[in-house]
Amino acid sequence: MSVSYFNRICNWKSSSSLKGNALYQYAHESFDILAEGNSVRFMQEIPFIHTHEHDAITLNFLSGGTSGKPEVVTHTSSTLRASANGIIQQIENKPFNSVCCLPLWHVGGWMQLERAWETGGKIFFCDFRDIKSTELKEEISEYWISLVPTQLQELVKSQQSIQVLKQMKGIFVGGAAMSSSLRDVARALELPIYPCYGSSETAGMVTLLKSRDFLNGLNGVGWPLSHAQIRLNPSNHNIEVKCASLCLSKGMKSYHPNSWLKTPDCGALDSHGSLHIHGRLDRVINTGGEKVNPFYVEHILYSTGLVEECMVIGVPDEKWGERLVAYLSPFKEEIYQIKDLTSPQLTGPMKPKEWRDYAELSVTEMGKPIRNSAQR
Repeated sequence: MSVSYFNRICNWKSSSSLKGNALYQYAHESFDILAEGNSVRFMQEIPFIHTHEHDAITLNFLSGGTSGKPEVVTHTSSTLRASANGIIQQIENKPFNSVCCLPLWHVGGWMQLERAWETGGKIFFCDFRDIKSTELKEEISEYWISLVPTQLQELVKSQQSIQVLKQMKGIFVGGAAMSSSLRDVARALELPIYPCYGSSETAGMVTLLKSRDFLNGLNGVGWPLSHAQIRLNPSNHNIEVKCASLCLSKGMKSYHPNSWLKTPDCGALDSHGSLHIHGRLDRVINTGGEKVNPFYVEHILYSTGLVEECMVIGVPDEKWGERLVAYLSPFKEEIYQIKDLTSPQLTGPMKPKEWRDYAELSVTEMGKPIRNSAQR
């Protein structure tokens, strides 16, 4: 395939004098640079940059939610810098050079610009599939990259991309939980994986598991960064976050600084204190009056060792309210064996009513299912 990337070096040096108009100019110049290439795509004029109270700068992003229409999330220059500094302090790596292949209308893509700006780092823009090209092997050596699990799953199938990934400084993996099979593959290849957790509301990651801990067998998404605190709601195990990078608003909801963000994510802490994600409340499927957490169904499917990728979706149904549809890859003869192996556990409402090829499911750049494709 042809390499559809463009490379523009952005060297930004941190300075306390860069406020107001200087930051505004930086943001607009960034747009001019990014608009030149085809591998960086904006959506509906998002992010939109404008001035705010006291000459502060705000940026609007689209959330990458799993249900309904994505909402606009508004951050300030201060919340974005707080997030960037949180990861910079943890990694202690300057300058922070990144390969950016996530959409810039999402905080996960934009934060790579912020880290480069704070540290005088460089940005290399490309589509994640370009990592398979031998042309990039030397050019992005010792860079950082942010991926979602579905992207990593595709890249580890290519020997060329494996060689590129192995020589990178680190690979942040977030946006969704890694499957046990993908973790095993990444460890066997000794990839420098850094699992992390965050959201659009928190301007990216608020927890991080370092690569050495991951390669030594620790799971989860690690411990809070310096700008964040994590707690679990004792009644429903929902994850709550308090951080200096909290957004001003999401949709019609406003947030106050230093308040606790109640996320839709459920989790637990292991004996080491590492956070584990156990699914989302907004993904719970109500089928026949029974509530099913698709995370547990997916976990059972992955445990067979025959599934590389899977996603369980609730599709509207006149009889059941929602019916469980399991999308699997590979989707060949193994499907019958998978059904047999999981039949003792996937009973009653947890048993999928349909089994489909994962290739039929359209997902966003952030690895989230597009609802319309799942409801066909």
